[in-house]
Amino acid sequence: MTSTTNPITPHAPHSFVTYSICVRERGEAGYRFGVAAAARVPAVGSVCPHVSDAGAVAVAGVTDADVGARVLDAVADGHRVDDAVEAMAAEGGAPARQIHGVGADAAGAHTGDDCRPVAADRVGDGYTVAGTSMADDEVLDALAGGYRENERDAPLARRLITALAAGERAGGDGRDLPVGSAAVAVRTGRASEPLYHDLRVDASETPVADLRETYRQAKRGYEAAVERYAQTENS
Repeated sequence: MTSTTNPITPHAPHSFVTYSICVRERGEAGYRFGVAAAARVPAVGSVCPHVSDAGAVAVAGVTDADVGARVLDAVADGHRVDDAVEAMAAEGGAPARQIHGVGADAAGAHTGDDCRPVAADRVGDGYTVAGTSMADDEVLDALAGGYRENERDAPLARRLITALAAGERAGGDGRDLPVGSAAVAVRTGRASEPLYHDLRVDASETPVADLRETYRQAKRGYEAAVERYAQTENS
């Protein structure tokens, strides 16, 4: 008897142009990782931002959702994130790919020469920022500043949305398109995250502002539900 195994077919590549940020912070339960991205196309959250207990990664250019997931798998297996980023970039299509992210002990970024201008990346202390088709590279300064200058006792998801808003004010995605999207996700090792730490706005004329409002409403609703459950258990 013979048998055949169907090969895993990778997702079809997408051309996503974004501005995004990945961060690593030490919390009470270990490292906390977060990622946020925005673009003037729908559904940026479906492909670009990735987060796990091992790190945070954002992908852009000609890419697919498998790229970010595979980088995080490599980091979970003990590889440094900068080495995983470079290996994934070199695997194929490197000139058209942008990948950046953070792990527990490193940060890394790659922007291919064929990524649409203005395209750039920067690696900071515990964070990376990157973008393609930006209005100009001051968007990256605004992203980094919006994150670094936030009050550190505020929830990371909220601070990442504030960073996106700063990048948007600096020009954000430079294309004049009517519909955009935005997403944020946070993970903390050895601790569960509330549901409002993983949110997307897939199609909106004002995606970053709508993501902020979605976060506000989701946090309010989650806390109300927790309070109601506590009252029920104690009654």
